Amino acid sequence: MHWMDFLRGLAVVLVVVLHAAQHGGATVHWWDEANRFLAPFRMPLLMFLSGILLARSLLKPLTLYLWGKVAAVGWPLAVWLVLYGFLVRGGVGWPDDMGDFVVTGDYLWFLMALLACYFFAAVFRPLMVRDPKRCDWVFFGVFVLMMTASVLSEPILGLLGNILWYGSFFFLGAWAQERLTSWITAPWWVVALLLVLLAGVSVIGVNGASANLRTPALGVLAVLGIAVVVWLAPRTPRSGVVRLFSWTGRNSIVVYVAHFPVVIFLRDTVLSGAELPAGVYVTAITVLALSLTLAIVWARPWTPWLYVLPRSTRVMTLLR
Repeated sequence: MHWMDFLRGLAVVLVVVLHAAQHGGATVHWWDEANRFLAPFRMPLLMFLSGILLARSLLKPLTLYLWGKVAAVGWPLAVWLVLYGFLVRGGVGWPDDMGDFVVTGDYLWFLMALLACYFFAAVFRPLMVRDPKRCDWVFFGVFVLMMTASVLSEPILGLLGNILWYGSFFFLGAWAQERLTSWITAPWWVVALLLVLLAGVSVIGVNGASANLRTPALGVLAVLGIAVVVWLAPRTPRSGVVRLFSWTGRNSIVVYVAHFPVVIFLRDTVLSGAELPAGVYVTAITVLALSLTLAIVWARPWTPWLYVLPRSTRVMTLLR
């Protein structure tokens, strides 16, 4: 399933592009518009792909399952919270709003939401071991409940809102795992119809929603978009570019935790005095941020403690 690595790499690269445009120090209207239309798909896709692997993870002994999530998600979350908070966010020293910083996770909120989903999913381990098919439909029920809570209630802000909205796609992925083969082999005309529907819902969903409001249209849009790219990805020729994205996807945790400090570093030091047209500036900081982040990925074998809890030999072996 190399297509999963490809999609994960594509999604996390789009996150870098987004943050370079939003926080890099300059804006370009057409770039902002492109990012706005990509917003419903990036993080839901990453959550969905993580959920696909949930069933296999839950079949491990509970202690190994929980330890693996702490070692591979909780540890880099804690390490990069400290590094970013002390060295980057406000200069050297702890942030003034330390409580809010720790609770919300700043740019690392995704790892907090993912960790919360993994811990909540542990509740379903006995059912997964005893009756996997029934557990699949329980996951689908959790998806429906979390999505409903997001779109029908008053806007839920902060980490809880992110857990409900994005976590729903995590459990959708867990439900979809057994159905991937059937969907990937679906006839082309089915996906063509979805693309037409996707285009129509996109205009409604993106133009009718604010950043803090999750709507039914955006939910439908995200699900349709995920379905289309999951069908297309296995059919993408494995060119050099695709292999690069796949390599990036296998190291998505590194890209995610490292890219934002890189963007802020470039903005505040390297490009702080640059007098460039906005388009040139945004392009430059995006290219530099991607290049430096991929260099950090390349250095991962020499810096494993930044991403996995030291002495977690078995976890590191499983993650290779």
